Amino acid sequence: MKKTIVALALSGVIAGGGHAQGLAAADGYRVCAPDATQQGITVATEACGTLQTPDFANLTISSEAERQTHEAAREAFRTDVAAYGQCITQLINSYRRPGAPADSKVPDQAACAHSWAQDQATQAVRDYGKACIDYSNRSMMDAALTPYDGACYPTATG
Repeated sequence: MKKTIVALALSGVIAGGGHAQGLAAADGYRVCAPDATQQGITVATEACGTLQTPDFANLTISSEAERQTHEAAREAFRTDVAAYGQCITQLINSYRRPGAPADSKVPDQAACAHSWAQDQATQAVRDYGKACIDYSNRSMMDAALTPYDGACYPTATG
């Protein structure tokens, strides 16, 4: 009986601990806590500027020209995220020199900002891709739309 009670108590602790993690993203993975991410964004903004994230969340594409405009915005954002990441890497590396404070939280905070930026890029690609596929599907059925059967997601390189 005692073993059963202990097993139930432990399963509640384990399940409760897993359930209590507010850090898990929809895809089940998070590098930094939200407060650490916000501190990192503040640190990165001071060193690297503000990353302007496009909002494709509720995007509906109604023409080929509009699709091309949004695709260009997605690609520009991906380029901005890459530059932001390089700036953050330089910031982190600046703390790896002799005489730099070894107890500074800036490198870890900056790494959180880099992770956040990558998440933003991933979400922009997903949201644009969904809208692009929707447009592509509609364009094949609607004679008023220019048919589009190209790629809606970036192709992997390397």
